[in-house]
Amino acid sequence: MINTLSDKELIVQVIKKAKEEKLIVSEVLNYMEEIDRRKVFIDYGVPSLFKFCTRILKYSDYEAATRVKVVRAFKASPIIKEKIQDGSLNLTTAASLYSFFKNNKKQNKEDVIKKVCGKSSKQAKDTLNLLADHPVPKTLNITLAEHLLRKLESISDDFEGCSELEIIESLIDRHIEQNKRAKDKRRSTKRSKHQRYITRDVKENVDKRSQNRCEGISSITGKRCQSRTNLQYDHIRSISKGGDSSQENIRKLCSGCNARAGVKALGVQKMLQRDSVTLPKSTNYYLEETSAGPQYSFIAPRG
Repeated sequence: MINTLSDKELIVQVIKKAKEEKLIVSEVLNYMEEIDRRKVFIDYGVPSLFKFCTRILKYSDYEAATRVKVVRAFKASPIIKEKIQDGSLNLTTAASLYSFFKNNKKQNKEDVIKKVCGKSSKQAKDTLNLLADHPVPKTLNITLAEHLLRKLESISDDFEGCSELEIIESLIDRHIEQNKRAKDKRRSTKRSKHQRYITRDVKENVDKRSQNRCEGISSITGKRCQSRTNLQYDHIRSISKGGDSSQENIRKLCSGCNARAGVKALGVQKMLQRDSVTLPKSTNYYLEETSAGPQYSFIAPRG
């Protein structure tokens, strides 16, 4: 029992457990990295690693976003993984390094990592701000008024499982798509001879059939994904294997389901060689810089 330990034994044990905890966290991150590489989360009916962390692993939004960024940071530099394993780099700083390297591509990664190792999260953040090639991009902070929140709530049933931000993004995507189609209609109606070309009529029929939701089916749960964001048209049977661009051979998939389908069909290594396998930046990271819980506000980059 803990209450029977002497003061010295208590400190010795907690230090030991803290080291074990860091080792376990490192192991969990390794598992998450491989899950992300294979896109296995798609089989569990979730569209992203972030959603897998919140829905399956039961992390908070902040915990999930931090860990997802750390996994992305591993790709930027293997040294980050080593420093997390030896305890000289904490998760918050590792996540900050991912954002830093993404925006400062000319920096020497090894030198930057050395300068933040052993520092607190705040000290590391200050160091990275000083090293940055350019100022941190400005953001536009928007707080939704109560009447807008009520409107979002009134349509939330049509966006099951989506956050307020994802609903807003889906509506914006829909508006952009409608504008694009309007422009396409004003252009030449001459059909492309390319086999992969999907006609406007086929797209419209697929959109109607799918109700603008992902049509991916989980191999584990048997349930449909139904994600409304980052949707792409996909050939069920590839052109190289005799497929065509007919309505029956076209489906709508989110980027995660599309990537997972590619991994299953082609294998991980071949998909990693293709630029298209990289998933777009997840809009679920809007809470990544705060420890607060879900809020009825969002941060959008200013152009």
